[in-house]
Amino acid sequence: MAFDPNDDFGMDDFNFDDLDFNIEDYTSQVDFDGGQGAADPQVPEDDGASGDTGEYTPVRRSEERVHPERKHTRKPAKQKNRGGGVRVMSRLLIVLIYLLVVSIAAYLLATFGWRWGSDLLALDKPEYSATITLEDSMFTTEQTTDDAGNAQTVYLADMDQVSDLLQSNGLIEYKWLFKLFANFTHKDTKLAPGTYELNTTMDYSALLRNMRASSGSRTTVQLMIREGSTVSDIIALLAENNVATEEELKEAATNYDFDYDFLDKSTLGEENRLEGYLFPDTYEFYQNSDAVTALNKLLFNFRSKIYDESSVDQAKLAQYQADGYDLHDMLTIASIIEKETDGKDQNGISSVIYNRLKKNGGTNGKLQMDSTIYYALGDTSRELTAEDLTIDSPYNTYANTGLPQGPICCPGLTAIQAALFPSDTDDYYFVLGDDGSTHFFSDYDSFVAFKNAQTGVIQNQEDGNEEG
Repeated sequence: MAFDPNDDFGMDDFNFDDLDFNIEDYTSQVDFDGGQGAADPQVPEDDGASGDTGEYTPVRRSEERVHPERKHTRKPAKQKNRGGGVRVMSRLLIVLIYLLVVSIAAYLLATFGWRWGSDLLALDKPEYSATITLEDSMFTTEQTTDDAGNAQTVYLADMDQVSDLLQSNGLIEYKWLFKLFANFTHKDTKLAPGTYELNTTMDYSALLRNMRASSGSRTTVQLMIREGSTVSDIIALLAENNVATEEELKEAATNYDFDYDFLDKSTLGEENRLEGYLFPDTYEFYQNSDAVTALNKLLFNFRSKIYDESSVDQAKLAQYQADGYDLHDMLTIASIIEKETDGKDQNGISSVIYNRLKKNGGTNGKLQMDSTIYYALGDTSRELTAEDLTIDSPYNTYANTGLPQGPICCPGLTAIQAALFPSDTDDYYFVLGDDGSTHFFSDYDSFVAFKNAQTGVIQNQEDGNEEG
């Protein structure tokens, strides 16, 4: 039979008034003390004295006699809690929200957790390298002491800048995660300024480990400090190769109190106070490192060489000082020797210098060395003039007797040895001949005659261009 949606199933003929329904007749069936009550009503016996008509009269439960042995007390029915439904719905909603949050979290962890983990552990990254530089400006410094009570400087990195740099170079993806890891592991306090070679195979821990001062990933540059280089030359070379900035190097050279006995502390603040003491050699420097550290490497090497028996005769050095010359004098003489020659005949030129210092010759105790005038001028690009020889400077050995104020360059070991071991001569003059050799003379006339015969030497002694 087909279903007719308009069929009322006879409900129009149904009369609700025909129902004789009393809720109490049904509720009375329930014993709220826990038992089921009798369904049949009590019918009283006809004893003839009741006056009943004999008809059956239903007795309502509410009118039922109470059992003589037990007073039956009906407990009031519990009222229906109208707010219960609301609370059930609220709890259901909370459960649904919780399940939704858990589901979203699980999805995010499944989706992003792998990406975060891959970034943290350097998994599935395209492999390439990048060179980054942690500038000094990314750090603040803090002076502390080590376990032995020695003062030390601790660098504190700005991890916002560091993470920005790593992200911009493609080494990490999530800056916040990197900073969180660095802070949690306390490795952010161990970073140091410098230039580092890093790559995408390094996880977070490796990246932090390879940005330390002692890291093998820190980029280095090998530089040769040549004999005869001045402090200005050395600073320019270091700055040009990004060891430190020129400003930082000049500041350290002038004002930093390096802890070496051979340095005169009274010269602290003078720009050329390290002249002669930065030992010429081949060095390996960290790029973008500390200026003090870079200069200290040269000073440390100087001390090692000067006080090493295999490099400098210590007995001769002691005798030299006993004769009235100190280390500073020796370096000054060695620096002049270095600048007056091309590495040849240094012991002979040393002899000329000492002879002139004795004031026994025609120079009357004046060294008259062009190299000292060039140092005073700070310009070696042109020929000296007669006016240059009158410059007011403690380095003008034409105007002043004795040694200049200090070294005019950083001499090498050969020049230092020549200063300690001059040739035993009576020579007061020397000149470079056309044959490429240095010629020495004990008297002025012989010196002038030889010089006039040379095509490569200016004849006028007064113009200051003669050698020696």
